[in-house]
Amino acid sequence: MKNLLLAGALLPFAVSSQVLITEVFYDTPGNDSVEEWIELTNVGCTEQSLAGWSIRDNSATYYLNGTLAPNQSYVIARSASGFESLYAAQPDASGLTLALGNSGDYVQLRDTNSTVDMVAWENKVSGWNIAAKYKTIYRNSPTDNDSVDDWAVHSGYGVPGDYDYPDTSCGDNGGGDGGGTNPGGEVGGPDGYYDDASGLTGQALKAKLGEIAARGHTQLTYSQVWDALSYSDEDPNNPNNVILFYTGRSQDKGYRSGVYNDGDAWNREHSWPKSLGFPSKSQWGYADVHHLRPTDASMNSTRGNKDYDNGGSPVSESPDNKTDSNSFEPRDAVKGDAARMMFYMAVRYEGNDANMPDLYLVNDTSSNTGTPKLGVLCTLLAWNSQDPVDDWERRRHERNAEWQGNRNPFIDNAQWVDEIYAASCN
Repeated sequence: MKNLLLAGALLPFAVSSQVLITEVFYDTPGNDSVEEWIELTNVGCTEQSLAGWSIRDNSATYYLNGTLAPNQSYVIARSASGFESLYAAQPDASGLTLALGNSGDYVQLRDTNSTVDMVAWENKVSGWNIAAKYKTIYRNSPTDNDSVDDWAVHSGYGVPGDYDYPDTSCGDNGGGDGGGTNPGGEVGGPDGYYDDASGLTGQALKAKLGEIAARGHTQLTYSQVWDALSYSDEDPNNPNNVILFYTGRSQDKGYRSGVYNDGDAWNREHSWPKSLGFPSKSQWGYADVHHLRPTDASMNSTRGNKDYDNGGSPVSESPDNKTDSNSFEPRDAVKGDAARMMFYMAVRYEGNDANMPDLYLVNDTSSNTGTPKLGVLCTLLAWNSQDPVDDWERRRHERNAEWQGNRNPFIDNAQWVDEIYAASCN
């Protein structure tokens, strides 16, 4: 094992990996926050599973899954539209949350808890003095020496998805051509579950995901939701407790509303407020556990049926949350969770269920009782990137699927949020 001193911390570094970072565009000619991208390539001779893998810098972690075939590259961009403006083509995935040149200055590729590859620039790591304004940096050999000497500066914007190198160890082992089974997450979830969505984008993808999200959905009673949430949101460190969504407090499962008349008891929060489209317990959305969360009863009341948005004043009971007259901003740790629940609801309920309206997201705070809409779309889009899916959210999702039988596509594949909604916010 080798170690690199990086930002004051010792990081375990694996000796070799057949999947490597092969190209990075970190200082772009336009807007870095939408034009940056990273390329990964399988330089080995066998297919590589990326379950448990991630790429990260000093600001964020982007989780991978699926498989990458030999000779294949995979390009993950900050923004599909920004990437298209440079290359007149679409990346393999978008929604990259890493800062890169915006004070990122290094990227690690990690296999579970081990760093298997890295690249740095502009002396973020001692000796890594690469500087590439308006040019990509690229790997100049499939042999990984964990050194700045592995890297060179391209003469221009680079050729993403087309890594080429001289190597004959696997026979015909030329440059990659993109593809694989989407390390960015399009094949997240059970094998074959999202096959029908392959190759779709925009409204076609949204419609197909609505069909997929409805498959196997068992309508629970509202009474069953108590037990479902007690299981899905169970405190991993105390099986007698649940974690409350807005406050983050671990609370006794038995100390709930209906048993105790107390603002600190927990109740069943409709994160998409039931007054905005499904006020009746007979409606499918009313007891859909993919958007129901255990919350402190008084915090639930503070949220009410306000739109999700940034801003407002700290809530005295839990100052990490903010609110004003027409919006509510949850604590940072659950902003992405809230966003992905809202995107699920807007896709799952398209007006195809007999007793449910078409739920839709708007880019304002005009929601009011009786209308099946919720805001703020572009804020939720940003939260999805700001707070990526983590192990807690994945654990909860699997437990919800056990109870209800269907899945939230945006927890399995968070980048699909951008593919459906980003055009509305550009």
